[in-house]
Amino acid sequence: MNKNKKLITYALPYANGPLHLGHMMGLIQVDCYARALRMAGEDIMFVCGDDAHGTPIMLNAQKKNMTPEELIKMFYDDHVADLKSFSISVDGYHSTHDVLNFSVVHNVYQTLDNAGCIGASNVNQAFDEQEEMFLPDRYIKGVCPLCGAKDQYGDHCEVCGKTYAIEELKSPRSTVSNTEPVWKTSEHFLYKLSEKKAEAELWLKEANLQESVRNKLEEWFVSSDGKESETLKDWDISRDAPYFGIDIPGQPNKYFYVWLDAPFGYMSSMGSTLGLSHVKDVFDAWNEREIIHFIGKDIVYFHGIFWPSVLKSAGLRQPSQLHVHGFLTMAGDKMSKSRGTFVAIKDCLAVFSPDMLRYYFASRLSIGVTDVELNWDDFRQKINSDLVGKLANIGSRSQGFLHKHFDGKLGDSVDRAIWDAVSQKKEQVEMAFSSKNMALACRLVMEMCDEINQYIDHEKPWVLAKSDDLEHLHTVVTTAMNLFRLVVYLLAPITPSIASRVAKAFYDAQPLWAVEILLNHNIDVFEHLVARVSDEDLAKL
Repeated sequence: MNKNKKLITYALPYANGPLHLGHMMGLIQVDCYARALRMAGEDIMFVCGDDAHGTPIMLNAQKKNMTPEELIKMFYDDHVADLKSFSISVDGYHSTHDVLNFSVVHNVYQTLDNAGCIGASNVNQAFDEQEEMFLPDRYIKGVCPLCGAKDQYGDHCEVCGKTYAIEELKSPRSTVSNTEPVWKTSEHFLYKLSEKKAEAELWLKEANLQESVRNKLEEWFVSSDGKESETLKDWDISRDAPYFGIDIPGQPNKYFYVWLDAPFGYMSSMGSTLGLSHVKDVFDAWNEREIIHFIGKDIVYFHGIFWPSVLKSAGLRQPSQLHVHGFLTMAGDKMSKSRGTFVAIKDCLAVFSPDMLRYYFASRLSIGVTDVELNWDDFRQKINSDLVGKLANIGSRSQGFLHKHFDGKLGDSVDRAIWDAVSQKKEQVEMAFSSKNMALACRLVMEMCDEINQYIDHEKPWVLAKSDDLEHLHTVVTTAMNLFRLVVYLLAPITPSIASRVAKAFYDAQPLWAVEILLNHNIDVFEHLVARVSDEDLAKL
């Protein structure tokens, strides 16, 4: 790992409802990566925040008889509490509805406008005559014009993953009134993406992307008939009142489309975390960091084409890495608040510890973009086998002998053969974290645990305890406890609570990767680390 400054972000959750396990799965992946980089000595900042603008928030606030500001504040507090409950170690969590974000977006827009990157055009928009409002893309559903999938949003299809002009959607209907919208013309402002094709392709070539993501984005540079002309169209960045968002300077009743202002939430969140108040200082801080984005696969187009292009045109540093994960599914369906298919975080934490859920998701998140199916029977098997049967078992089998026969004090030697055999895999685990392959990190640590448990089985400390060879027993348990400390700390980015409790027992200030063998060292009795998942536990869900 190189030592340059890094800014790590996760896609901003929408401030229109509670978080669910789908959000947490993505946040856990980023948090494991951020924690691993910190343990490796990297200079990193991990920020996130709420995406707090758009018509859905405005309409939901009206429905709840609240102001939009009251609504987003309520969900912001709820989101922050959920992050804390899952030990998500963000350095800063802010909101796009913040004075700094307004200033950043206004400044960038002025720069883009001065550079000739903004145009104006009369745009046909869907209009709900019953509600007397223009409809954003998300408030129109219909049949995807590209793959024929039903019940898709007006801006992109969740089945084939492609975006399209809202006029192309077949059999459209307003989700506000369930009536068919009519079309009205309004002047809109557009970012001239069609003129940025060469720059967009260069970023795509140079950025660190998963191959499947790169291939998906490359599809946007070649039309369906194989021709390269007219593949990237100018991007509509404005919306008409009524709208809850950031106003466009000098343009009454016009607001920025949420997908223009939301990504700048990464930048303003970083600035707020650093205590910056001037836009120039925010830009300078952004430009001196390597930018690494983690996102879900449904927003690849915005982060892989629009966002890098806008940054380039504004003279700001583009992200160098974009890491994409799949959906969390239940019975094959995407977990979604709007579709009513989700598991509430509080319901899960009432039954299971955060480390259990963190480990389960991490063990399923590799470098691919495949979906993760939430299967509670699989969860039970994974936790009981790995965390209980392999990891915790090492400590529980060894510390009893140490405290009963040696007053909790480690001996003056270890079995170097098993120590060297197990510890040599440490670098592989660190590389797995560095490559964002949490599943591989879990698998490698469990292989190490298997070797340690096999060593204990072979040495049979329960037999040694009944013999006169207590010196050998002391060496065995000293070896086992040192190896236990090693594997627990290697897993610390994923299971931080377990690692912290073990560190306290070993009198370590915090879990660390640069572990050395401890000899003649006192260890406290540590509490039960993880409970076995039972049928009764699953029934509570």
